[in-house]
Amino acid sequence: METILVPLSRPDQAAILSTFILPVARGERARVILLHIHPPRFSGENEHNGGDAESENAAAWLDEAARLFEDVDVRVQVAQRMAQTVAGGIRDAVAEFKPDLLALSWRRPGPDEEDEDVTLGDLLLDVPCDLVVWRGNYAAPPPHRVLIPSAGGPNVTLGFRFAEDFHRAYGSRVVLLTVLSKNADEAAVQAARSALEARAHTLLAETSIPPDAVAYEVVRAASPEAGILQMATPEHADVVIIGASREGVIHRIRFGEIPEKVAARARIPVLVVKRPLPRRTTLFRKAWDAIAAITPNLTEAEKIEVYREGRRNARTTRDFITMIALSTVIATLGLMLNAPAVIIGAMLIAPLMGAIIAMGLGVVQGDARLMKLGMKTTAWGVLVTLAVSFGMELMLPFNDLTSEILARSSPNLLDLGVALAAGAAGAYALARKNVSSSLPGVAIAVALIPPLAATGMALALGAWSIALGAGLLFLTNLVGIVAMSSWVFLTMGFQPQYGRRERMRLFSRSARGILVMILLISIPLAVVTVQQLDQQRMQEAIKQSLHAEMGVLPDVALRDWS
Repeated sequence: METILVPLSRPDQAAILSTFILPVARGERARVILLHIHPPRFSGENEHNGGDAESENAAAWLDEAARLFEDVDVRVQVAQRMAQTVAGGIRDAVAEFKPDLLALSWRRPGPDEEDEDVTLGDLLLDVPCDLVVWRGNYAAPPPHRVLIPSAGGPNVTLGFRFAEDFHRAYGSRVVLLTVLSKNADEAAVQAARSALEARAHTLLAETSIPPDAVAYEVVRAASPEAGILQMATPEHADVVIIGASREGVIHRIRFGEIPEKVAARARIPVLVVKRPLPRRTTLFRKAWDAIAAITPNLTEAEKIEVYREGRRNARTTRDFITMIALSTVIATLGLMLNAPAVIIGAMLIAPLMGAIIAMGLGVVQGDARLMKLGMKTTAWGVLVTLAVSFGMELMLPFNDLTSEILARSSPNLLDLGVALAAGAAGAYALARKNVSSSLPGVAIAVALIPPLAATGMALALGAWSIALGAGLLFLTNLVGIVAMSSWVFLTMGFQPQYGRRERMRLFSRSARGILVMILLISIPLAVVTVQQLDQQRMQEAIKQSLHAEMGVLPDVALRDWS
């Protein structure tokens, strides 16, 4: 570590940060850059004079802050930069000075104050280099007891490096902590302690901290943050060093749920350490932000209304069963008559959109009740459609496999594209009240009812391969619609409620399950697509050969071939 960048916005921050910056800078033999960001001045006189009273005042207290470091033989540099935003100015300074560590102060706000880090939100979410944030209101005394909640990962490794500097400067002892559930038995406690000691052995091998300077604590608590807060008191420690969790794209929080709660509630100062995300994750996040930026965001009131509408549409009612049965009757007759217009007309009255889109909304919110409601209604629709089409095929004397039926027995990747587009249209129409939901509803019904009716008809005729292909098309469309509707809802701001772990777990499991299903379904679709392309190329080659052969014969023209 060669350079530490320390942005300061007010004079007292230097004293607050010096408690941990000084031992780190001395231990790492690093240069410290004290940075002050101030807004640009557009007055020509101020620019000509090289600054105004504000910048001169900042220069005075920056020089005073620099003496804190110079007095203990730490190389220090003072810099002032102009920028429209503090976060933007810090990023520019990181690009200019290329520091190994960025150190910030995050003061706890008073009862009537706004949290001062709101302007740094983007910086804290996507850190440009190793970051350490001191959470506290005052210059703390030297920390002689350092509490490190250990869960592994690169952030804990960086935290242990700071603990080494504290030990070298202050003789600090390290307390490694693991939190178990309240119901953990003694055997689980012993196993956790053994795992903690093994993890510490690996960390100690990379530092100069002696083993006798490390203690181990295993506590039982209702949650990880509760266990950490139980130990983050003046009776047990002087400072907490906690690594930021690897938050996902969905919840754009600064350090992750547990570190945020600990930093906000601990009775002692907290150091939150965070390493930059992998480049691949950063690129994915930027792509996600670009998509979300062009998608309309809904207000909380609009989200509540969309949720209520989704629940209403997902209920299994007598009207739903009746309209599904009638639309299936018309669609089955259209398949028998080989009449596409009749099939599309049947979809105008098919009420399947509400239940399917509700499943997508339930997935993205981690709402098990809404998902079950949509799945139940969808299952009833599937059973009614299969029963009606199966019965009609048995009763009516039309036993031919028409081209409309056969067209739904060989799904390919293009059909998956249709399903994805239909799901996006349905979710968008539900969320945006100024968009009519009737046409997206028709698109969704066309993707679901005819393949399902063709499956029932093929089963009645004993055409098992046709039934299998049509069933695969229905499953493809169902999964594609649910997946894409979930994606659209995500971009519009719907997400599992922050702090509701069971909803986050359900969302994660459901999203992974849908992704796996799409991948599995794509395999046979890709095989069929390749076969159809090969057949198309072969037919084109045969056609060209026939035309070439016929062209040399006088008074002979090729009108058709099969």
